[in-house]
Amino acid sequence: MKRILSILLMFFALIAFPPPVMGDEILDLKEKIIDLQNRGNLGFQNFTLCSKIFGFGSYVPLEQPVMDKNGGLLVYYEPSNVYTSRKEGLYEIWYTQDMILLDGKGEVIQEWKDILEFHYTTRKPVLDLFARNSLDLGGQLPPGTYGFKAVIKDKLADRKAEHTVTFEIR
Repeated sequence: MKRILSILLMFFALIAFPPPVMGDEILDLKEKIIDLQNRGNLGFQNFTLCSKIFGFGSYVPLEQPVMDKNGGLLVYYEPSNVYTSRKEGLYEIWYTQDMILLDGKGEVIQEWKDILEFHYTTRKPVLDLFARNSLDLGGQLPPGTYGFKAVIKDKLADRKAEHTVTFEIR
């Protein structure tokens, strides 16, 4: 009898106090975030020279922006406010990125156009993006001060942003 009473009480508790439907609330919040991002300025967050990159928000920053001439340059960044298109239940993000190596005076040494292309269509919104850029120095540059410029181009919103970081080769 106690067992039947317990089961009935649990059944009535579930009917009287159903669990919240979190999926709809979370999706509504994500839609609001997309609206804010789509109105925001395209840009970069956490643009960092690194020794290792593991994934989104997980990297080991260099203590000083100094590279060994035979080593490599490793850059982590998070593009911010990339436009998200919404059509027929799908979400689309599309951006490309150029890499530019600069000398100490800001003159272009080498440029790689559209070295990265991120074109993603999914049924769930993607809010957290990151990119990893690497450049093998291979002893090709003499010691000195250099710049690394990243240019992202939002293909859906026809806008671009750039960020430059200075580093030294020893």
